[in-house]
Amino acid sequence: MRKKVSLFLAVTLFATILFSVPAKTEAAVSEAPAGWRDLVDYRIFSTISDGWAGDSGFGLETVDSKLPIDNAAVYNGLPSLLLNTKTPSSPSWYNALITVAGWKAYDFTSYYPNGYLEFNIKGNAGGETFLLGFKDRVFERAAGNEITTTVNINSYTSITTAWKHVKIPLKDLMQVSQGINISSIDALSLKNNGFQPLKVWLNDIRVTSPDKEKEYAPIKVNQLGYPADGVKQALVTGFEDVLTADAGTPFKVINTATNTAAFTGALVLTSNYDAIDSGERIFTADFTGLTAPGQYYVAVQGLQNSPKFTIGDAGSLYEPFLNDVTRYFYYQRTGINITSPYTQNYQRTDFTPDTSVPLMSNPSIRKDVSKGWYDAGDKGKYVNAGAKALSDLFWAYELMPEKFTDSQFNIPESGNGIPDILDESRWELEWMLKMQDEATGGFYARVTFQDDDNMVDRQIIDKDTVSSRTGIKTTADTATAAGVLAHAYLIYQNIDPAFAQSCLDAAEAAWGYLEAHPENIRTPNTGRWPYDVTDDASNRLWAAGSLYRSTGAAEYNNYFLAHYADMAIFFEDALDFASGWANTWNTGFFSYLKAAAPDSAVVSWYTDKFQQWFNDKVSRYNDSAWKSVIKDGNYYWGITMQVADTPMEMIIGTKLLGTFESNRAVIDEVTYSQLDWILGQNPVGVSFVSGYGDNSVKYPFSIMFRTDNLPGVPKGYLVGGPNRYSNDITVGNQISRFAGKNYTDNFQEWTTNEHTVYWNSGLVFVAAYATGTSTTSNSSISPVTAAFDKKPANQSDIPVNLTLNGNTLTGIRNGTASLIEGTDYTVSNNTVTLLKGYLAGQQTGTVHLTFEFSAGASAQLSVIVTDSSVANSAISPVTASFDKKTASQADIPVALTLNGNTLTGIKNGSVSLVQGTDYTISGAAVTLQKAYLAAQPVGTTTLTFNFSAGASAALTVTVVNTTSGGTGSIKVQQYNSTATGNTLSPRIKLVNTGTSAINLADVKLHYYYSIDGEKDQSYWCDWSTVGSANVTGTFIKPAAPVSGADTLFELGFTSGAGSLAAGASIEIQIRISKNDWSNYSQADDYSFVPAGTSYADWSKTTAYIAGTLQWGIEP
Repeated sequence: MRKKVSLFLAVTLFATILFSVPAKTEAAVSEAPAGWRDLVDYRIFSTISDGWAGDSGFGLETVDSKLPIDNAAVYNGLPSLLLNTKTPSSPSWYNALITVAGWKAYDFTSYYPNGYLEFNIKGNAGGETFLLGFKDRVFERAAGNEITTTVNINSYTSITTAWKHVKIPLKDLMQVSQGINISSIDALSLKNNGFQPLKVWLNDIRVTSPDKEKEYAPIKVNQLGYPADGVKQALVTGFEDVLTADAGTPFKVINTATNTAAFTGALVLTSNYDAIDSGERIFTADFTGLTAPGQYYVAVQGLQNSPKFTIGDAGSLYEPFLNDVTRYFYYQRTGINITSPYTQNYQRTDFTPDTSVPLMSNPSIRKDVSKGWYDAGDKGKYVNAGAKALSDLFWAYELMPEKFTDSQFNIPESGNGIPDILDESRWELEWMLKMQDEATGGFYARVTFQDDDNMVDRQIIDKDTVSSRTGIKTTADTATAAGVLAHAYLIYQNIDPAFAQSCLDAAEAAWGYLEAHPENIRTPNTGRWPYDVTDDASNRLWAAGSLYRSTGAAEYNNYFLAHYADMAIFFEDALDFASGWANTWNTGFFSYLKAAAPDSAVVSWYTDKFQQWFNDKVSRYNDSAWKSVIKDGNYYWGITMQVADTPMEMIIGTKLLGTFESNRAVIDEVTYSQLDWILGQNPVGVSFVSGYGDNSVKYPFSIMFRTDNLPGVPKGYLVGGPNRYSNDITVGNQISRFAGKNYTDNFQEWTTNEHTVYWNSGLVFVAAYATGTSTTSNSSISPVTAAFDKKPANQSDIPVNLTLNGNTLTGIRNGTASLIEGTDYTVSNNTVTLLKGYLAGQQTGTVHLTFEFSAGASAQLSVIVTDSSVANSAISPVTASFDKKTASQADIPVALTLNGNTLTGIKNGSVSLVQGTDYTISGAAVTLQKAYLAAQPVGTTTLTFNFSAGASAALTVTVVNTTSGGTGSIKVQQYNSTATGNTLSPRIKLVNTGTSAINLADVKLHYYYSIDGEKDQSYWCDWSTVGSANVTGTFIKPAAPVSGADTLFELGFTSGAGSLAAGASIEIQIRISKNDWSNYSQADDYSFVPAGTSYADWSKTTAYIAGTLQWGIEP
């Protein structure tokens, strides 16, 4: 009884907190302190620096390919950057780039009109000269991705041996007439002016301006819209020295169709001075009383009108939104071409099939880690990030199954009788299962490139480069995989029992690894270690809770009982939000509460802690002038995730504790208000979801989309939002003084404008919730699984009982085909009988039948069809190899064991081979003709043998080409710079000598050399006609290394490189170095050009189209 009273008191407190906020009707008064919105001095270099510096012939002094910091040349207490060159050879150049925001882009628009670049400088001899200016980076610009504009230092000062202060107008340095984009600057550039050596020091480099922080559009609204029966408010905000509105100022809501006022009201002062989030004065325009459906905007005299929005039924508003934020995952797939009919505007070929990826610790071991989702803007796949995303999607489906149907999201699996959200989730699950080490049960953390921009060295990362750790399977990734795979078992057990069991088996094997490793094994550190978890306790708790729910086994319950109280700190944190990928505390309790027999002490403890957490979030919401759950300016990387996940976990927790209905009014208002914030009612007035709003995000950070030559990204991408730690906050280098304004919409701004699967997943949940609650009760069927044996003596009808709940059965589907009543099934009262005549016509395997009703969600019956009367046929061998070299070509014989069946055909994918042309049959032997095999691409070809009954059989043919030389439709021209040094620098020209265009994505070049000591290597594409980002590179160890060619570098192209027209050529300038910068001795390298400074035909760098040698001679 005591617990019920406590809970009742908590609910009463919610109502008091939520509905007792007083309106402030008094006029606003000045409160902001002097200088509160002055632009800060933006420091480019004070004590640390990043960038790149290089030269040809100048002997530029560098450290780690950057200008060195000279701690002996101190001025005003700060060290200096040293620019030091020698007497150059000719031709020669140098260029030193000093990043302004760590290779991100920075928007200097506010600084530009009256701003300066200021720094201190002195020379070694005096009279030195060089050029300096700024470089931008703008993807998909017709004029190229980068433009640099410079001026001569001597136009502004004469360098002496004494320190001098220099002040150069930004308008001189950023010459917009030359096309530079001042909103996307990424580096300060120092270049040679002539060919004289110099030695100068630069100190305390900063951008200054006497101007103010920029203003944002004053009227902020949810740019998607508001449910007609819900709360509807706009915020009118601005700096007090420019905002003309005041308490009592009239506002109007204008219908865009009639251009007339549909509602009028007066502004109410919400915050006189919002010191932390925005620096602004904030008023509320409440138009909850407007319920008529339509499109509107808010107008206040003297202010810019708000973006447009819609008022309507919650379902009509949020169902299309739900579809797009869920289709996001299809666009992030790897291992598949993204193409029509599933998308029209953003088609692409697959970048990373990942069917054979080496372990970083042992490249001779390769694993199939295909499928899965690209985690974010890079092309990596990460286990714990994917686990978090899957968990969100599973909870959305489990608690709101009526919101998710088959054929909902237009994905390749649509129409198979399974809700699309589960088909999409399975794409990630199948990849995740492949990331498990079968021997130990542990999970590898990630598969990615070492250099995402240039796509070099795709590997399963399982070793450190900063220590001797190797063969790493992390405990955090293993635990989160166990948690979500155990959950997947429950989700799929009635859809595909065999797949579900494989998920549970993997989860239990993972638990065995965790038991064997009670220590926290952290993620591999390769100079960066994404998704590292410093404490895996909450991950292990999730694994235990989920496995206990799925199995009921005592060992998991015992672990949970021993460790659940350790999670108390997460419920009490004054600033934090919901669970995430690293701390999965709530997720673990959610799983445990759904177990068949959760311990009563755990439930009681969690009830109290969850109420404490819930109350805190409601208080934050009411204390926020922006009606968000963010407190004290705690905007960090991916804050939009927390804005979505907090109401998500409020909903899940109350539903599992049985307190949802009593808290529903509170939850609804908090949930819809957080969506208001995400969709535009925030300090920058931006809808953080692409495609939703007049002022929605357009350029999310995405290596994939920023180089596809298509505008923006698909609809439904949620970006991270404001991040007060986006730049070096220790020296004041934020985007804004105000926490909620640290945001830039730019393809190069990953700290505020990236996206990721586990941000969109929480948005899927709250979007599904926001569609509203149907008053219709769902129908159900029993059983949901059945079996059918096609052997005539064992055939029988399958009865299915219906619980209609006031609905009627409208039909049954098998994929997209409708069953015929009276022929395929019969209906008698509340019983459907599936007739054996129909079932006998189905192929062996699992048949998914979808029962559809007049209202509510559909239901699914999974029928496992077998045929015990049929013996399967077999083939021998099941693997073979074929060499396309003319002298080595040979037919491949295949023996058939028919077991009473007949061969009905052979297929290569969906294409049938032609008997008599592609293969011949003699008795029980098939001969695959060499002419057919010679037409297959180098790689793996799988041929499927189909029989009149029983299972098919597969022959895997490995196709190679050992031809010693080629003279096809392309040729390579090349020269090299030097024969020694720590960098290989081939300059390559690829020429199309044929009569038709060549798809560059099909082209590979091989550069052979000796590594001269086994070391990890890196690759850079400095420049290419097709764009550096469209050039790929991979280091490969030849199967038969020879002197001068124990390593090869494979150069390729992405689909973004396009095609090479007949007679046309492209150039590629690459650099290869060892990570320890030790030297190569290139003189005996097979592909090295020993002499020459201009392009000439070179047969020792080979070229291939679709795997076939077209140019050159292999070593």
